[in-house]
Amino acid sequence: MSGLKKLFPEKIDLNRLIFKIGEVSKMMDVSTRQLRYWEQKGYITSIRDDKSRSRVFNMENLNKVTLIKHYLDKGFTLTAANETASENIAKMRYLRRFMMNAFEDVETIDGQPVVNLGYFNKEKTSILYASVDENNEIKYCVVDIKKEG
Repeated sequence: MSGLKKLFPEKIDLNRLIFKIGEVSKMMDVSTRQLRYWEQKGYITSIRDDKSRSRVFNMENLNKVTLIKHYLDKGFTLTAANETASENIAKMRYLRRFMMNAFEDVETIDGQPVVNLGYFNKEKTSILYASVDENNEIKYCVVDIKKEG
C-alpha cells in the first residue's frame, strides 16, 4: 500500500455520522411528521439516542431520505420512491466498496494528475489509470510496469 491509500483507514464508517430528526427535516425540507411516518412504514430507520431518547439517523438513512424526497418530487408514489431509493442505496454501497478496494493513489503522468486504480491484469504487469480532462471527460490508460531485477 502506498501514497494516499495509507492515509485512509481500511474502512471509513460514514454511518457513525448521526443527525437529529430536526436536522434531517431542515436539511431535506421534509417534515418531522413525514420522517416519523416513513420510519413507521419501515422505509427509514432511526437510532434512539441514549442521552436524549430522540430519533437520530445515520448517513445511509440521510441518503435514503434524500432519494425518497427526490423521487417524490419527480411524481413517484411513496412506495415507488422507497423501492427506487433502496435500489440506489444498494448501488451506492457497491460503488463505495469498489472504490475503497480499487483506489490506490493519485499520481502524476505527463504533468497531469491521474488516479491509480490498481493492476489491470492478473499477472500484475500493467496498471490502470484514470483521469478527468478539462471537459470533464474520463480518460483511461494502461501502463506496463517495468520489472526490476
